[in-house]
Formats: sequence, C-alpha cells, structure tokens
Amino acid sequence: MTNNSVPPLAKQNMPVKQYLSEGFKSVNWLTVALYGVGAGLVMPLALTQNSVFSVVAGVVPVTIGLLLARSAKGYFGLLGFLTGVIGAITATTMLGVWIFALGNAEAVSALAPDSSSVMSTWLTASGFISFSLIAFCTFGASTSGRMEERTREARLVTSQRGGQLEKAGTIREAGDIRGLTLPQLGWVVNNLFKKKGFTFDEYKFVDKDRFVDLWLTHEASQYHIRCTIAEKVTPGTIESLLQEMKREGITKGVIVSSTEFTPAAHKSVKEKPIVLIDAVTLLDLVK
Repeated sequence: MTNNSVPPLAKQNMPVKQYLSEGFKSVNWLTVALYGVGAGLVMPLALTQNSVFSVVAGVVPVTIGLLLARSAKGYFGLLGFLTGVIGAITATTMLGVWIFALGNAEAVSALAPDSSSVMSTWLTASGFISFSLIAFCTFGASTSGRMEERTREARLVTSQRGGQLEKAGTIREAGDIRGLTLPQLGWVVNNLFKKKGFTFDEYKFVDKDRFVDLWLTHEASQYHIRCTIAEKVTPGTIESLLQEMKREGITKGVIVSSTEFTPAAHKSVKEKPIVLIDAVTLLDLVK
C-alpha cells in the first residue's frame, strides 16, 4: 500500500531517489493514462481547427493538472509530468498517423501554413504540443496540488475542532448578544480578547449545542475560555471547566454566556480562578 500520510513538507524535503520511488508506487496508472491519452487526443484536434478550438488547446494542459490534483493525494508534480509524457506520446502518434498515413493536407496547413515540408510540420507541431502538455500538466498539478493539500488540512483541522467560528453581525444591544449562535459567540469572544492583547492558541467545540472552548495566552499565562448560549448557566458548567483546567494545568478560566448565570453559579465561583461574563457585561466590553 502507498503511504499517502507523509506530510507535504516532508515529501518536498525527500531525497530525489526516495521521492521518485515512493511517488511511482503511489501512481494510479489508470487515471494518469486516461488523462494523458485524453489530453493527447484533444490537443492536436484543437490546434488543427478554427481559432475557438485553439483557445481550448491552451487550457487543456492546465485543466488536466487541476483534475489530477483533485483526484490524487500527493506527488502532484510527478503525476503531472507522467500524464504530460503520456499525452505527448499520444499526440505525437496521432499527428503522425493523421499527417503521414492519412495524408491530411488541411491538418498540415492549419499546423504550419508557411511550411513546405510535411516532416518539418510534424516535428514542429509535435514539439510544441509535447512541451505544452509536459510543462503545463506538471505546473498545473503541482500548483493545484499544494492548494488542494492546504484545503484538505484546513478541513481536517475544522473537523477536529468540531466546527468553525462564524463572523457575527454588528452588536448594538443586549438582544444582539442573546441572538448569537454558539459559533458566532465564539467569534465575538475571540476577537474581543485579541483586541485586549491576548494571543489566540486554539478553539474546540466541546458540544455544538453547549460549549465552544477557546485557549488564549496573555503575558505568558494561558486562559481557558468557555462560551455558552445556555438559557441560564448553572454551577455544573463551572465545575466541568475547573476539571478541564486541572487536567490541562491551566490556572485561569473564563466563562462567557450570551444570557445569564444563576445565583448558585455566582456563589460557586467565589474563591475559584474563574471569571464570569454574562450578556450585559459582554455588551459593555464589546462596545
């Protein structure tokens, strides 16, 4: 089995021999062959037709590179190069059959109107098409592959976090705070603390219907901030955060609610390293 779990940076730093060895093992030859042959058939056809099809010929190699990046999980440059080579062989063969075996004069004229030599036309056209396919398939696959890997990594991080923070609208009154969704509340709190000089470390949805936890650092101290949109926050939320903080070795915590805390919650937090921020207080801080 191919090891596609090697981080992208590690692949880039591999010795060439190792990169090629593992890269060839990862090749899905059926996909590469289909893309390569397809590109090799389209390019000559496009170049021997009118100007509209000539535009198609210009985008074929890059498009093939983009498609490769979508279907592959690594070694994009190698896959693009191999696809371009197969395409070049296909295109060169097709042109040869078309020009020499079938004697297609129109094709010769379209490829090189000023050339009097059929052989020269074939060599020139084959060289141009081969270079285009190999160079631009490789370039397209490499560039798109890096973008695709970054997208995949971002999706993985979002999945591990349990969701994504969402930008909230303008906040002018307490009702705007109470109307926030949990992802929006996390976004508001994150922005607020960063404006106060905190550095963002991480966030995670502990329970999409209950909490989103933020970890931020200020003056060498890390804070565990729990955001909730529960109707009323009880002592149980405080106790669960305290247990998390003990496991993490964090000594400073904050619970931010888009509503309010019960009287029991206010009592339970006394002499504990946790600060409570309700909707009214949050509104004052945001303004």
